[in-house]
Amino acid sequence: KWDSLGRLGEGWSVASVLTLMSGHPFHVNSNFLDDYDGSGEFFGRPDITGAPIYNRSDPTKFLDLSVFKVPCTLNPAGAGFAQDCQFIAGVNTMHFGNLGRNSLLGPDYRNLDFAVIKDTRITERFHLNLRVDIYNITNHPNFASPLLPSFIADAAPNFLDPATGVHLGFLPLTATSDIGLGNPILGGGGPRSVQFAVKVVF
Repeated sequence: KWDSLGRLGEGWSVASVLTLMSGHPFHVNSNFLDDYDGSGEFFGRPDITGAPIYNRSDPTKFLDLSVFKVPCTLNPAGAGFAQDCQFIAGVNTMHFGNLGRNSLLGPDYRNLDFAVIKDTRITERFHLNLRVDIYNITNHPNFASPLLPSFIADAAPNFLDPATGVHLGFLPLTATSDIGLGNPILGGGGPRSVQFAVKVVF
């Protein structure tokens, strides 16, 4: 059947590239909320009280912040500021948060590129090469690390419970990596795009 089509039926080929990668490690800080660890820097790491809770199906609620709390014991009757950190048995409960550096994992990367190529012989010397390249053919969104585009991952976008010091709300993903200053390791992250090319080979 293909032979009966002549040049139309010959010279076809397809190619694809599938990329699957885990996300970048990161950690969160309580950025400019208050000086709960007593360092005077105002962007200390919080304590983590349980296993991280990720919601990879909803980028607006990527990381549940309820497992993070300020690194001191607050007076439940206070307003939730660092001045409400208590002394227990005469000892100040302020300490550096136990969340490890790069102990959390950002969104993964999944991408499928696909190409259709048609090579047609015009003469013994000349060939016409036609191709269609489809990048991110499934149109799967690939989000940048929570550190991008601002270089910080804030554990306190919705502040915290003043009685317990537990952080409230969720850490969202705000940009794909092609917008969030780029991501040369994990790729572009943009929507599906199609490219057509014609080349004469001789």
